[in-house]
Amino acid sequence: MGSTSLQKDRGGLCFFGQISAAISHDLKNVLAIINEDAGLLQDYSLMAAQGMELDPERMAKLAAKVQGQVKRGDEIIKNMNRFAHSVDLSECEVDYRELIALVVSLLTRMASRKCVTVSIQEGEPVKGKGDPFTIQMLIAKVLESAMDSAEKDGELVIKVSTSEEGSVITVSGLREVLDEDRLAELGLIADNAGADVSGDPQKKTLNIKF
Repeated sequence: MGSTSLQKDRGGLCFFGQISAAISHDLKNVLAIINEDAGLLQDYSLMAAQGMELDPERMAKLAAKVQGQVKRGDEIIKNMNRFAHSVDLSECEVDYRELIALVVSLLTRMASRKCVTVSIQEGEPVKGKGDPFTIQMLIAKVLESAMDSAEKDGELVIKVSTSEEGSVITVSGLREVLDEDRLAELGLIADNAGADVSGDPQKKTLNIKF
């Protein structure tokens, strides 16, 4: 196995680990909140055992809060499964908009930490062929770079479009275009995904072309 192949495998493994760590943190937060609410429920039970009257409205709110966290945890696990299964096929038909939505959900913690919001413009499905895992890694790394370049409390807007040349993912909302070294790093991942990454200095956008 050549050094280029080893580097590619290492990069993919690091990305998988990065996303897995983020998912585990989110799940731990869900469990921590449920555990806290379980403690409150236990306190209420002790109060009831001592003859104190319970407030039905407060109990209903507590139950709704727990149900909300269970729903949140279920959504996190569903996204985790979708991400994990993206390595099943090295090439298949993909919907770029669906992959972007999944990546954005997986990077919610990162966006929050960097005080950036990310939105996706509505539109029709845009499909193509490629390696879904590598495409997700490319989208994630481009978004990570865009977050680093965005204003604090800024918003990144992702647009997916098609042209005669192919499909294009455009990320706008950058404070400034990435430097050549950062673009070169993204270019290595883009090559593996069968894509091209470029920046537009005037519009201050990042573009992924497939």
